[in-house]
Amino acid sequence: MNRYVYALVRCVPNPRTGEFINMAAIAGRPETGDWSIRQVSNESRVRKLAGVEELQAVHGFLTRVGLEIDKQQLLSEENVGEPLGKDWLQQLYHDHRNVVQLSTPAPIVADNAEQALDIIFRRQIIDPVSQSRDFITKRRVLAELRDAYLCADIEAALIYPKVELYAGQYVHASVDFAIANSTTVQLTQGWSFQKAGVDEVSTQVKAWGYALRLLRDGEDARVVGPDERLRLTPVPHDVDIQVVVASPRTREQEIVFEEARQVFTELDVSVHNLDEVDAVGTKAATLLRGSSSNS
Repeated sequence: MNRYVYALVRCVPNPRTGEFINMAAIAGRPETGDWSIRQVSNESRVRKLAGVEELQAVHGFLTRVGLEIDKQQLLSEENVGEPLGKDWLQQLYHDHRNVVQLSTPAPIVADNAEQALDIIFRRQIIDPVSQSRDFITKRRVLAELRDAYLCADIEAALIYPKVELYAGQYVHASVDFAIANSTTVQLTQGWSFQKAGVDEVSTQVKAWGYALRLLRDGEDARVVGPDERLRLTPVPHDVDIQVVVASPRTREQEIVFEEARQVFTELDVSVHNLDEVDAVGTKAATLLRGSSSNS
């Protein structure tokens, strides 16, 4: 479990009296950008206290925050942008002191943001028809991958996130992690097959697989990092490729996963469920030791 932070979102129809009702909660882990927001699904209790204007103010706030979280998650899946930092929730708390107010941000221990919201709704928010939405995001997969590398005692300087793999003259694809010293010893990709728009994952896997196929076929390849730390590092055509997945839960997700599995098999990729992620870090550490002894 990890340390998350959360705040309750309150509707305060008359700030002078201080009477309020909890309408939603925001929870996240700033280090990885795993954020989520959830509001009550039954507003009957809220309507007894608040009028139309007050409800519109809260709904507008929740929409803006939700869009900001969605945008950051999309950018993360495309390997661009930075996660919402540790001061983001604190700033929301300070900036909203009228009809919309937040409770003081506080820590909570959970496996992911959705689980944190489950705990908060059970303990602090009355919403009798609330249901668990505990699905695994790609951001969580990547966070656990990074933790696996660090637990395997791999130096942070050898872990390169958000790299671009160039194969041949024109083709390139985003790769979540490259492990490299003088050469690249491992490329790793994380996928969540639990998201609602799983068709997007199918398209992303095929585009990624096309670039990796050129690599496997012997095209000259290299990885380039988002900063000056990693530039034009060569990639052997037989480089170790690892994939970590959040396994599908629905029939639709299962169909997309089976299509992706064909791509993984053709590329001779090792595929792991999220609970096997430590094996990826162990393999990378072994490859680095072998690379050092051969140089």
